[in-house]
Amino acid sequence: MRQTEFGLDVASPLFTLLTLASSVSNERLIMCMYEMCGTFAVCKIAPQVKSALEQAYGGRWGDARSGWENVKDTSGNPTDLWKRPPLIELSELTEYVDKIPGLRGAKSFTRAAKCITGVAASPLEVQASMLFGLTRLRGGEGLRLTNNVEIRLTRSARLISGLDRRYADILLANKDGSRECLVECQGKAIHGSIESKISDSDRTTALQAMGYPVVLMTYGQLADSDAFRVVMELIMSYLDMPLKDKTTRQLELERRLREEIFIDWAGM
Repeated sequence: MRQTEFGLDVASPLFTLLTLASSVSNERLIMCMYEMCGTFAVCKIAPQVKSALEQAYGGRWGDARSGWENVKDTSGNPTDLWKRPPLIELSELTEYVDKIPGLRGAKSFTRAAKCITGVAASPLEVQASMLFGLTRLRGGEGLRLTNNVEIRLTRSARLISGLDRRYADILLANKDGSRECLVECQGKAIHGSIESKISDSDRTTALQAMGYPVVLMTYGQLADSDAFRVVMELIMSYLDMPLKDKTTRQLELERRLREEIFIDWAGM
């Protein structure tokens, strides 16, 4: 624990996760880990708190945010979504597992840490990663996936997109890695403007020109189980894998997983 000049005590992100491990579901713990290891935060800042910080730091308010930038909606209004550097490196999460055996919450912490597949940039990417990546015994689809994958573009793809490289939200692969599919998560706050849609279109076309099948996923497609099943059929066709029907038990586990992850993230 560490005291701050504002009269608040703060704990390290890793210790905070360990503390949460014994009081929240493992699915919620996974979501918290993704957020702390990711490049986003969902945070409601009360007006009086923001005012106090601005008064305390004055002209240095931008520096005090330490890289935190508020995401605006399509009308230019501030949202509860923030972009910021990761609070925890993935390697730190793995190393911490080896330091906590026997401590309260350690088993839940370790179980959750094994499910983190990479650095996510939004709640939507986390929800998609959990639905795609968690095993069917945990309500997911059990697919191999990696987050935030760097793809160096070919000359023709660079001409289309104007970029040298592209970071794909989610890369899905079949068991032997011979077939791949990219999933791009289309959140309203980030991708809602006309400019963003044009930019997304250029990047998607560039990736397709390199032979990557690209699936654009919205919140509605993820949250609606029937729509998600249709998208899964498309993805599995790209991966050249059969989409096996789920058992009654597996469908119930998926329903429970959806109840856990499709929530008001700011109120979690």
